[in-house]
Amino acid sequence: MSPRPQDVSEPASRTRSSPPAAPLRVAVAGLGERGLVHAALISTLPRATLVGLTDPRAVARRTATGAGFTAPAFARLDRMLEKTTPDAVIVCAPLNLRAKLARQALHAGAAVLIEKPVALDYAEVQKVTREANRTGLPLLCSHPLLREPLFERAARVVRDGTLGAVKQVRASAYVSRVFSAEAARRATGGQGGGVVAHAALDLLALLIDMLGMPARVQATVGRLYGDAEDELHARLEFAEGITVGIDSSWSVPGYPRPATVIEIDGDRGHLLVSNDALEIDSPSGDHQRWTDADLPQCARFDIEGEARWREEEAFVESVLLGAASPEPMRAHGLMHAIESSAHGGGKVVVVDGALS
Repeated sequence: MSPRPQDVSEPASRTRSSPPAAPLRVAVAGLGERGLVHAALISTLPRATLVGLTDPRAVARRTATGAGFTAPAFARLDRMLEKTTPDAVIVCAPLNLRAKLARQALHAGAAVLIEKPVALDYAEVQKVTREANRTGLPLLCSHPLLREPLFERAARVVRDGTLGAVKQVRASAYVSRVFSAEAARRATGGQGGGVVAHAALDLLALLIDMLGMPARVQATVGRLYGDAEDELHARLEFAEGITVGIDSSWSVPGYPRPATVIEIDGDRGHLLVSNDALEIDSPSGDHQRWTDADLPQCARFDIEGEARWREEEAFVESVLLGAASPEPMRAHGLMHAIESSAHGGGKVVVVDGALS
């Protein structure tokens, strides 16, 4: 049974004239597994402090207390915002609540880091973005893949022109997760959505970080177990002539952990990056290869590798600097275009130019 929606009535908007001072006062909304991870990570950051927790479920609040968190826990977000006045809120509530709680936190003057997907309805995602733009507060969707050292290095190589002009990109994201309709329901928490929203969204965010937004998309999906899409095949076309082919599935054997691969052909080199290694070959035959062991390990607290700690730190620093992204939800905009194409029988869909 889904938890009862929290009260999302909005008190008077609280504005901020300047960035907050360290340590940043951070609260967590939603105390499931992911919320407890966020709370643990914030507790390890030297320039942040955990000031509040909220979840409508009494058992979840007791679990947080039993896990050793001393920050006060509340049943309602509005009560927590009023009593603890956090500078930032990490929203990891069930999918049907995330957009509303994010807007409420922004309205109250708190920056927001929100788990993906923010919402399945793109109109709800746009509401969150508009509220962030109105308040001028930082808003970040969690995409840990962007902070994985190997993928972060690969993105930097592409952006700085090491490969020259990019001509063609092939990308995939696979995980062995869904092999029945019941498994699909568990994977989505009974909230809906499929492989695009729950397995491929990080890959879309990473491709945008590398290449920007495409001009057009064309996609098809396959349904193997129930109503959710289990397979994605997409083609992205960029104004510069770059084409990107994407394949993703959460219904293939052999991938107990998510596996992402990106292969890029440029006129000055070839790049292959995966969870295992980053390899670059030049036309002259020079070969370079890095694994995680070759790159800096910055995390002070290792949960699922470097990425989540580094993402949390980057969020804290962006709030302390007062940084704000004018369009922080571009991966959701690309997801919307892909799903529009797939649900329209594979038609070509022009991507909203405002997202570029």
